[in-house]
Amino acid sequence: MREELDKLKNMDAGHKLGYIWDYYKVYIIAAVVIIIAVTSMIHTRLTTKKVVLKVAMLDSQAYYASDSSLLDGFAGSLQGFDEEKERIVVDASYNSGLGGQVGFAFMEKIVADYSAGIIDATIAPREDILKYAEHQAYGDLKQLLPADLYAGIEDMGCDFIFYTYEDPATGEKHEYPAAVNISGSDAIKAGFTDMEGNIRAFYDTDCYYAISPDTPNTDNCIAFLRYLLEQ
Repeated sequence: MREELDKLKNMDAGHKLGYIWDYYKVYIIAAVVIIIAVTSMIHTRLTTKKVVLKVAMLDSQAYYASDSSLLDGFAGSLQGFDEEKERIVVDASYNSGLGGQVGFAFMEKIVADYSAGIIDATIAPREDILKYAEHQAYGDLKQLLPADLYAGIEDMGCDFIFYTYEDPATGEKHEYPAAVNISGSDAIKAGFTDMEGNIRAFYDTDCYYAISPDTPNTDNCIAFLRYLLEQ
């Protein structure tokens, strides 16, 4: 160490920097990489907004959307929503109808996201609701929704998709409302703007709304359903 210090004393500033770089560059680079990584992690944690509601639109035309008014007015009506720290996501990238390996990959992604609890609520045509209900992807709306909302939906004449679940352990069967028809919502009927600037419908058939059974955002799922039905 003493010899190294003596060498440095007899060097000018330029040679000192070159000497230090030649002998310690590995440590310097490692330190810089660690600093950048830690800074990036801290920045990501501070700037990433928390998703307080993720709605999956399965097999919709909105896969080609460039603009949609589906959420217009909802965020402002959601009690306690902080736009600077939170966000609401409507994800229309789940498209198993593309066919082939691509469509199969999307089906796997849908099941994986349901299993991981990433999806809070779902908008989908009847066949998709029935398909993923087999994976227990949707909760019992009669249990999840407030009594007044459920009764109001019945009074409006909106039809439900009922699914019968059979407990594999006991063989006991339980029929429950897994999804409700929201095709009459003005927000749904307004459609979206595609990449070419054309107004298109989200679906060519009726679409239904379902809530994931274990979502931590049940209140926001309910609020979004109210919003859709009141439009």
